[in-house]
This record gives sequence, C-alpha cells and structure tokens, in this order.
Amino acid sequence: MSFDLKPTEIRVLGVLIEKSLSQPAYYPMTLNAITAACNQKTNRNPVVAYAEGEVSAAVASLRRRQLVAQADPDRSSRAVRFKHELETRFDWNAAQRAIVAELLLRGPQTVGELRGRASRMTHLASADYARELLVELAGAQPPIVVELPREPGKTSRRFAHLLGGEVTVAAQASPAMTDMPTATSEAPLLADRVLKLEEVVTNLSASLAGIRHHLRQAGLLPDDE
Repeated sequence: MSFDLKPTEIRVLGVLIEKSLSQPAYYPMTLNAITAACNQKTNRNPVVAYAEGEVSAAVASLRRRQLVAQADPDRSSRAVRFKHELETRFDWNAAQRAIVAELLLRGPQTVGELRGRASRMTHLASADYARELLVELAGAQPPIVVELPREPGKTSRRFAHLLGGEVTVAAQASPAMTDMPTATSEAPLLADRVLKLEEVVTNLSASLAGIRHHLRQAGLLPDDE
C-alpha cells in the first residue's frame, strides 16, 4: 500500500492530529473548525485559504481511505464532528503522531526543528528520541517518512513525510554554490560552532514549548489559535 494524499487531505489530516493533542477540549472537530484550523496563519507552511467545500471533499476522501471517521454524536451539540483514525490504523503513540503532524503541517524539517515544534503537542525528551521516532517511521511498511539529502550550505538533513507520495529534491548545487572557493581548515570549526548553537536554540525552543503546553493544560495560558 502506498499513499498519494492531495495537499488539502494532508493539511486536514495534520490539523486533526494536531488539535487532538494540543486542544483535546475542542476535538473531535466540526467541518467549520477544521477549515479555520487549515487556514490559520501560525504553525503552517504554506499558509492557505481553503474553502469549506474543499475541506469537506478532503474529509470525505480521507473517510474513504479509513484515515478519518465521523465521531459519535454529542448530546450537547447537533454538529457533525470528525476525528482521525491513526491510532487504530497504525498504532502510533502520541510522540509519533506529533512528529507526523508537524511534517504534514509544515513540510520537511530537521530533527531539531521537529523536536522543538512537536513539543507543543506532547513531550519529546531529546533530539535523539525524536530521531528514533523518525527512524521507526522511515522503517515502517510502507515508509511514512524519508530522510532527504543534505542541502548545499546546510549542516543538518531534513525529514519529509511520504503520505503525498514520493518526495523529489534537487540533487545539484546551484552555480553560485559550485563557484564558491574551497573551504579552509577553519570551516570544520565553524561548522561545529553552528551545530552547537543550533542544539542550544533547539533545546531552548523545546523547553519553552513544554512549559507552554503544561501551562495550557493547567488553564494558566490560553490555547493557541
């Protein structure tokens, strides 16, 4: 089995996973709430402006694929609500679901970026733990994520989801990059310093996200838009 989800379906699935973890009080979600979350300007790349009809079609398609289901009726509301089926379908834990949600909502990211951003949904103890989750998802049948080739000028490799099909990336460096002079002996030292700074920033971001998550759970901080 392979996946070939459309962009709207990818965004809807990411939204349902995200809200189930970060805002369980508002989950399962109505069609109107899903549309608003798909189009929100924070924690999204790219920012989109889907019509409710587009989102409705995506939900219907995901239901046919058994990735989304209609939730049981709520006695306090007549609105139809929807939920994702990933726990039943793939038996993913909360950390795996958070990692996948970030990839669906923002596209390819490094381990550090994923750990920091997914921490707003669930606690990820370390970058090593986040990498272990990615390796597990990459080794699934079929694979859910793939590690991309290192980009020219970058120190870290990114991971991408495969729910929209195979990922193609440019393997060639740009002419501007190939014309650059050969690195000097100081380049490795500079690269090490950059990696250490990235790790510091990632750890700080993860700690802040964890603090915000606990404050929201305690009712001391309003939920994200």
